[in-house]
Amino acid sequence: MTETAPPSSPANSPGKQPSGKKSLENPLWDFSLGFYAQPQVADFLLECQDRKGADVCLLLWASYIRACGRQLSEESWRVADRGLAPRRRMINSMRRMRRMLGRVNKTLGIYEWCKRCELRMEQRQLAALWKLDGESWPEDRSALALAGQQYGLLQKDQARWAGLIDAYSASRTANTVHRDSASSVNGAIGGESGGHPEGAAD
Repeated sequence: MTETAPPSSPANSPGKQPSGKKSLENPLWDFSLGFYAQPQVADFLLECQDRKGADVCLLLWASYIRACGRQLSEESWRVADRGLAPRRRMINSMRRMRRMLGRVNKTLGIYEWCKRCELRMEQRQLAALWKLDGESWPEDRSALALAGQQYGLLQKDQARWAGLIDAYSASRTANTVHRDSASSVNGAIGGESGGHPEGAAD
């Protein structure tokens, strides 16, 4: 992931939308956009990436699984990790190039191109994880524990991570309740003001 912005769909930029756009958009992608943009989340994920060699896409998937109140299995985690490996190598190469260019001049067009390519490949990784998530797997291990086991995340790191996920989930629930309440109030007001328009004949 990039340091300066949350993952964003290439389709958000003006101009022609990329082919296969709809197949890349899914609930995991939507969750990742919102979660990554929350305070402290990007810092935590990038710290895991840079210090532990963690795959941020796998961490986002694990975050989504926890937010949904679900679990994974060691088998599903291994399959996901292996499945992401080929494109992960390309992403790592692109990231190294982007960071090298960023140390020179972040206003260069080639820097922005590298960032867009990196994000586009990460979106495809998340689409692959979403497809895998639709298959039937045992659910007997905490997703965060599986990530911690692979990347050597201490219990305090997992607890911090869980806190970030739970805080985001709570904020989403609060926003949903607020929207539903506002819709109910607006509907009630609309119903009370119904009847003949002013000046209309009986």
